[in-house]
Amino acid sequence: MTPTNQAAWLDDAGKPLRIGPAEFPTAGEGELVIRNKALAVNPFSCRIQKTGFLVTHWPCILDCDISGEVYEVGARVNRFKKGDRVAACVTDLFGGGSKYGAFQQFTVAEEKRVAKIPDHTSFAQASVFPVCFNTALVALCAEEGKGFGLPGPSLNPKPLGKTIVVWGGSSSVGLETLQVARAAGITTIATASPCNFELVKSAGASQVLDYHAPSIVDDLVRAVRNAEGHFVGVIDCISDEELSLRSCISMLKNVGGGKLGIVRPEKELELPGNIEVCRIFGFNELTDPFWKDYVTPALENGTLKCLPEPRVVGEGLERLQEALNTLDKGVSATKLVVTL
Repeated sequence: MTPTNQAAWLDDAGKPLRIGPAEFPTAGEGELVIRNKALAVNPFSCRIQKTGFLVTHWPCILDCDISGEVYEVGARVNRFKKGDRVAACVTDLFGGGSKYGAFQQFTVAEEKRVAKIPDHTSFAQASVFPVCFNTALVALCAEEGKGFGLPGPSLNPKPLGKTIVVWGGSSSVGLETLQVARAAGITTIATASPCNFELVKSAGASQVLDYHAPSIVDDLVRAVRNAEGHFVGVIDCISDEELSLRSCISMLKNVGGGKLGIVRPEKELELPGNIEVCRIFGFNELTDPFWKDYVTPALENGTLKCLPEPRVVGEGLERLQEALNTLDKGVSATKLVVTL
């Protein structure tokens, strides 16, 4: 007997999530159906719920980060079987249909953005990294105004002779960027609150600076000038004009320019010619080979850690709105997760 499916639907901008029936999905070619065990919530879902940003159809199913067990395997899927424990990056935002949304009991995922997770990794832990891992890969590897054009991560990295700054090192995107950069042989200088310095260092930062400090721009300029290798640019994992962008731009001006990666790609910025804006968006086919060949062994050997630590808000789809409300008020060095 086929089980039923339930989803947390967003009916329109400004509306609360509504728990209701959803069509039970089937796996197409190159796809899997995943029985979700943990769902992480991301800041852009708060924005989408408020404004409808990026939504192509109503109602929709939010978010991207899932972990669970493979329930069905579609044609031409060779790397997975029913019962495998997996993490995946999915989305309902680009017209594919609600079956690809995260906030439901069963989700369809494309094989190219799914990876097995080790037995020692809980579903809650595995749900924290997928879309931020993608975002980090795009930030570092994409070219033509979408990223820094650097090599991707390796299980046996060698020093690349490149340095980047990561503003917001304790954020979910920041922690993934630091780990991916370390595995690519890139030196990183990060900003964070002092209470998160050790966490950020554990993710790979060679130096961590207090972004609250009045001297933060001068501190970053000094750190960049003293760093070994070629300075490439700064990835602003916050991309808020008041909180981070002004400082990042000022720092780049003082070191003679570089690339500025922003995770809110809709922002319009007027900048000097020696600062190149890279508008980072986490869905890009360049990430696919890393899901196939890198994620699972990197999780197994600890090269890739599930950071930040999950904070489980509760169990059941009905707890997702609470998680979004809590996230919208602000959290630090954690990712909110709902288990199923």
